[in-house]
Amino acid sequence: MTISYTLDVSQTNIQSFMKLLFRWRGSVWKAVLGQLLVWTSAFLLISCVYRYFLTPSQQTVFEHLVRYLDAKLDQNIPLTFMLGFFVSFVVGRWGSILNGIGWIDDASLLFASYIRGRDEPTRIIRRNLVRYMVLTQALVLRDISMQVRKRFPTMDTLAASGLMTEEEMEILDEVKDPYSRYWTPIQWSVNLVYECQKEGKIESYYLMNKVVDEISKFRHGLASLLKYDWVPVPLVYPQVIFLAVRIYFVICLFGRQFIVTGPNRSGIDLWLPITTMVQFIVYIGWMKVAEALLNPLGEDDDDLECNYVIDKNLITGYSMVEEHLARIPKQCHDEFWGIDKIAPLYSIESAERSVHPLVGSASKINLVKNRREIVMTPHKNKLSEIDPTEQKAYLRRVCVADHNAKHAKQRSIERANSPDTCLSRVRSRSKSELQFIQFYENGKFRTVSTNGVPRNGDDPWQRSGETEQNHGPHSNQVHPHTHSIPIGQDPELGRRP
Repeated sequence: MTISYTLDVSQTNIQSFMKLLFRWRGSVWKAVLGQLLVWTSAFLLISCVYRYFLTPSQQTVFEHLVRYLDAKLDQNIPLTFMLGFFVSFVVGRWGSILNGIGWIDDASLLFASYIRGRDEPTRIIRRNLVRYMVLTQALVLRDISMQVRKRFPTMDTLAASGLMTEEEMEILDEVKDPYSRYWTPIQWSVNLVYECQKEGKIESYYLMNKVVDEISKFRHGLASLLKYDWVPVPLVYPQVIFLAVRIYFVICLFGRQFIVTGPNRSGIDLWLPITTMVQFIVYIGWMKVAEALLNPLGEDDDDLECNYVIDKNLITGYSMVEEHLARIPKQCHDEFWGIDKIAPLYSIESAERSVHPLVGSASKINLVKNRREIVMTPHKNKLSEIDPTEQKAYLRRVCVADHNAKHAKQRSIERANSPDTCLSRVRSRSKSELQFIQFYENGKFRTVSTNGVPRNGDDPWQRSGETEQNHGPHSNQVHPHTHSIPIGQDPELGRRP
């Protein structure tokens, strides 16, 4: 099951960090803690034998072994380089598998838009096109994913689940392809699309090709999954990485022991090697990432939800190709019709967040602030090619006084009406003005009250999280289009565009 933590990192603060750090499912603690306890127990056992059961001469030999094993250990086994390169390669492979797993949305949109008809035969064709594509996906995934194989252990289970009929299963059994039969439902889909074009259900060959291209794109993604399953990462590569990490920490069991006798004692005797334990968590956790992502179609915590994809494609595809569910709404003027300065609405809380607009970083710099005019001339390379008598024809004087005046006026307006200042003015309005603010409920705008008292005694200027707890999805919003504002009673809130 894929573990989602996206909401926990929606804000970069200490609370989000703690939520992320102390999760258990899919975490580094779950992956590493058991092995860390075993390793620490073995380290303490070796330390006790060294301290209490060895003779002085044996302790001297053991100390020489400790120094030998610890010398240049990180240089001899460069785990950072090896793991970094391997994990980058595995993550890239994992991303390609994720992109190839296939979503039916684009194809379903084309089925619903280009295969026209409300009659039952046409509806059956659209639904069968969706089902054939999902059947192809199920046939592929049950051969490369254990979670899907457990769901559909036999072909009969595919028929029993409604993904194919008994006749279709018989046709599949009769296919004389010793390698695969995944292409059969796709062939049914392409043939159906061609028949629709011949019968006039699809208006042109161009639209037919668009539909066929989407079916082919879906098939190519599934074919890439088969290729990744057929040709895995060369076995030597993960063997070297996983073996190197484990050998490194087996050596650390001896090489990181604290020396407690002789002239070359350790500077401090902590019993537990804290820094090596941190290394263990980081390196073993890093290696576990690679182990989990080598086959993202398995049954680990962070593997892809293949069964969910099959269900989602089937249900969403059926919903999209049913024409009555894709009813086009009546076309009318939008709420910002005729407004020169469109101001999309935010909740009070979200309006406080600063936004960095898509404006050039040098767009507000005035390079001619203290000048009245500038002279435009060709580049010096071109001037050398022009006769001196002709150069005057290329010179231009440009007046920049108006530009400076407009720039200064714009800067003063921006300083006087900064975003934070304007938002503070809105939040500080008296409650007596609430009767002029439009109230949106059940798809209609109306005034909040007639005496200036907010509905239910609530304060609409409070943060949106508190508002939702008190009265659900209702919100008080200022909107330019209304027929319920008393025009003329308030010079700002009652103005119509």
